[in-house]
Amino acid sequence: MHEVISVGVVSLQDLFSDAYHFRLPYFQRAYAWQTAEIGRLLSDITGAMRANQGQRGYFLGKLMVAKKQGQPETALVDGHQRVMSLTLLFAVLRDLESDPVLQSKLNGFIRGKDVRLSPQDAMALSCERFVQTPGSTTVDPEDDFDALSETERNVIENRNYLRAELSSLEYTPEVRRALVTYLAERCCVIVASVEDEEEAWSFLRTEEETRVDFSKSDRAKFSLLSIVPPPERADCQKIWESCESILSANDMHALLGHLRTLKRRKSSGKPIEIDIAEAYTFNVAGAGRTFLEGTLKPAAERLAVLRRTSDRKDARKLPALSERLGWIDPQLWVPAALLWLERPRDQEETLLFFKRLERLVWMMKIAGFDPTKQHNRILQLLGEIERVPTVSQMRELDMTSTLRDMAISNLRSTSFDAKHYSGRVLRRISIALGQDPGPIDRSALTIEHVLPRGFAVKSGWRKHFPSARSVKDYSHRLGNLTLLSPEDNQKADTLEWETKRSILSRSPYVLSKRLAEAADWTPAQILGRTEELIGILFKDWDIKF
Repeated sequence: MHEVISVGVVSLQDLFSDAYHFRLPYFQRAYAWQTAEIGRLLSDITGAMRANQGQRGYFLGKLMVAKKQGQPETALVDGHQRVMSLTLLFAVLRDLESDPVLQSKLNGFIRGKDVRLSPQDAMALSCERFVQTPGSTTVDPEDDFDALSETERNVIENRNYLRAELSSLEYTPEVRRALVTYLAERCCVIVASVEDEEEAWSFLRTEEETRVDFSKSDRAKFSLLSIVPPPERADCQKIWESCESILSANDMHALLGHLRTLKRRKSSGKPIEIDIAEAYTFNVAGAGRTFLEGTLKPAAERLAVLRRTSDRKDARKLPALSERLGWIDPQLWVPAALLWLERPRDQEETLLFFKRLERLVWMMKIAGFDPTKQHNRILQLLGEIERVPTVSQMRELDMTSTLRDMAISNLRSTSFDAKHYSGRVLRRISIALGQDPGPIDRSALTIEHVLPRGFAVKSGWRKHFPSARSVKDYSHRLGNLTLLSPEDNQKADTLEWETKRSILSRSPYVLSKRLAEAADWTPAQILGRTEELIGILFKDWDIKF
């Protein structure tokens, strides 16, 4: 093994410079970040910039690379997700910038003598066409979205998300320019570098293999119980295990985070177990047991009730409402639900609270609010639950015009079917019509595109959709989607309207039966049905449309 491993702190303006030409090995893991991760990255960096007027730095993690001294060629062994995401961010900022000088500077973070990041061969053309070339972040793929690889879809979705966020009123040109300066000069990474690529992979493999593979829940359990004074430890372990018996491991760990939120009422970068130990003074005799018995166990029992599967016979019942909340986000809303259920409540008031909480969480997801904005809204709601006497007076549960308009814009999107929540929205609309068809599942329930995404040149569909552009403009919209069994979906395939219509009419699913009432399937029908379905959803949520 070489004696030298170089470790240093590198600013982004130095990382995305001629000093480094990142190359992804062909076997590198896929780019897996989605809009939640890219949204959190943008929100956290912007928040750090505003919190200290950009004077303090912001740490973006560690990279493991193989690089010979004095040479730019760099094998990116660990850190792919961050380097690709930062490349997307710089590219979007470049294409939104009107100042040619600053635009050129931003393009310098993308390419110098060569592109700063060379992905695998299978991704190189897509990155060039839709990210790295100036102006390319405004260009959409001509191919069917479903035909793209998972990595390509994530790149396009994250790029589009960043463009939408950075084009919003919150990010004025002045804010974007301040963000560019902050990114370049104040944001940094730790780069661990060795000269031999095999050696770099060996370091990474050793680190992964020697790390104790506890679940997050187990790590928190061992950490907290180790702090409890020894005479109390056995009883505390029994209490903990009784909570584990009624919750999943994910829910058990998440519950600690919810209790931290309820206690701290702010975000924290510390590990959950450290915050819990500090907030509830675990090192004091009796405090750990008091927390476990008086706080954790009752909260676990309330969460277990919320997780019970609904029989769906009455959509107004609490289990049905909490179940639907879990479809769109399993954890975001839980602190508010736990706080509400701490005290005895009138049943009708509780049902109204959960119905409006469901509406709020779904609308924030559909509108594309980043995770930090969603979390902050829930934090504000916690204060209202304690202060405000009735649900109807809770302003944080109201629909603002901004939230409503952003949600409508995404529901009307020409690429609605590519959104991660599209199937759940169809299911939720169906429920509003009185039928729960169940989850989207390739073996039981599928999404059908009524206007096919591709069909023969002489197909009858050409009458109303004569060009590839017209097909692309309409085939992916909400109004063109319905639900069918896998068998019916396969039969329908690219059949013309009249034949496909008979399959829809025989379907057991209400969305398809209603759709089959249309005499023809035209652009106007698709646009009209999009508005109709939004109206059905909004009426069920008591939102003006």
